[in-house]
Amino acid sequence: MVPPPEAETVTAAAAPLDFERLVAAVLPLDHYHRELEPLLPDLVRIVVLNDQLNGAFRRIAERAGFTEGGEIERAHLGDDAPAVHTFFEYVYFASPAFLSTVGEWPLGGVRG
Repeated sequence: MVPPPEAETVTAAAAPLDFERLVAAVLPLDHYHRELEPLLPDLVRIVVLNDQLNGAFRRIAERAGFTEGGEIERAHLGDDAPAVHTFFEYVYFASPAFLSTVGEWPLGGVRG
């Protein structure tokens, strides 16, 4: 006996991607991770709002099976590795941690 259409099981919508967990999982794979860890909320905000980065992180999550509990490994970065590294590198060189090492932080301070 075939169940009526209204009794068919409807699959639940996929859980939304937890970008905070995802970015936190990808960050340790990058050279600048220690300096960028304090900026995690800002990194997440940028990844969510930037179409290119958002797509890259979604593809990484898909490759890793991240939403199903998979862990991120360097191989999961795939073709998105250069974009992710460039993003982290850019934020690092614009960060207070780096700028203070070259006498540019705090802003408006006297150069050494």
